[in-house]
Amino acid sequence: MFADFTLTTSAVLGDIPAVASSTGIHTSLVAALTQANLVTTLQGEGPFTVFAPTDQAFAAAGIDLSTFDTPEEIATLADILLYHVLPGAVPASAVTAGLTVTMANGDEASFDVEPDSGTILIGFSSPDAFVISGDVQASNGIIHVIDKVLTPPPTIPVTANNTGIHTALVAALSQANLVATLEGDGPFTVFAPTDEAFTAAGIDLSTFDTDEEIATLADILTYHVVPGKVMSSDLTDGMTATAVNTDSLTFTVNADGVKVNDATVILADVKASNGVIHVIDKVLTPPTDVTPEPPVDVAPDPFEGVDCAVTIGLTADGYGFTPSIANIENGETVCWSWTDAAMAHNVKQVDGFQSTTYVADGVTSGAAATTVAFHHTFTENQTFYYACEPHISMNMFGEVVVGDGGVEPKSDDDDENTPGFMASTMILAALGAILFMGRRRSL
Repeated sequence: MFADFTLTTSAVLGDIPAVASSTGIHTSLVAALTQANLVTTLQGEGPFTVFAPTDQAFAAAGIDLSTFDTPEEIATLADILLYHVLPGAVPASAVTAGLTVTMANGDEASFDVEPDSGTILIGFSSPDAFVISGDVQASNGIIHVIDKVLTPPPTIPVTANNTGIHTALVAALSQANLVATLEGDGPFTVFAPTDEAFTAAGIDLSTFDTDEEIATLADILTYHVVPGKVMSSDLTDGMTATAVNTDSLTFTVNADGVKVNDATVILADVKASNGVIHVIDKVLTPPTDVTPEPPVDVAPDPFEGVDCAVTIGLTADGYGFTPSIANIENGETVCWSWTDAAMAHNVKQVDGFQSTTYVADGVTSGAAATTVAFHHTFTENQTFYYACEPHISMNMFGEVVVGDGGVEPKSDDDDENTPGFMASTMILAALGAILFMGRRRSL
């Protein structure tokens, strides 16, 4: 249903500017089209669908055509007017609630349809211009008369500035020289922290004044921007996206709502001409850029795969082994290890405790060296004696006791039959005899 409004058109249909001129209620629209040099455009083949504000709508919008005289102002006027033009012929019957279209100026407009009356509304994020008369035919399209002048959606910075809760964000964008970037074609998706979020983060813009600090601020802000237009309905749980600063964002979507990293989206899908804004309750902090340390050349472990029961090194003065005596079980391995010692040392088997006689073909680590990594596995019970060949005269000895050290256990018979044991027995017998004789004499 439309308002009770009739238009008289000639039997021979004129083009859109001609039909608008004949209505008697579109004088301002035709004058604006003329001033913006768009009459010839709308006289073209089309087809076009024009949402035509009445003269009353132009007056209510406070549009004074005399103020549009510079090239920049004429371009602004043309942008406003082209936001009322939809390429193609779209009759009222084709409009459905929630339909979104791209107008001739490149911005989006959405439709709503009142369920009871069927009245069509058109606008940006919240359609509020009523179609008061629809389907006015022209030779090159259709005119729908509306009761308000449509305002093209603003850019992201202007939209943020208009919210009343993003003063700090807009100021930060200005200080970081990012306003022009976010006024570009985009599209961009901006996760916009509130003023309260900036306060909670302790961000003081007055402290960002050097080139390095401005770059840091820009890095923080561009971590809130994702290339492309991402609506809340496009987000899924666990989804990631790369922000403009090249760092990654992670999304959580569940019954509690939507989060980006640890910030909660408190208002989603605020549309702008070049993207969309999602309002969040925290300032996002980019991950710290850590420069990887250059790889350190690590010497291979000389005992890799070796199970060292004991590792023997050098004393602080370099003239002794530590530990000097090692006790191990049969089948275990002893390792000798020192690196960049002040003097050259080695391990060389000798034939007894602090002996200076080397065992022919005995165990040895080889020639003395300042760096030694030597190991030997002992497969029988023994006491292994060794020395440092260059320092044997300084009593640099060591020993490894394997198991019981190779000493045979003594039996009781052996103890009783030893000369020492027999002598002790004879002495005790003699003393007993003397004591016995003494007692006899006393009796």
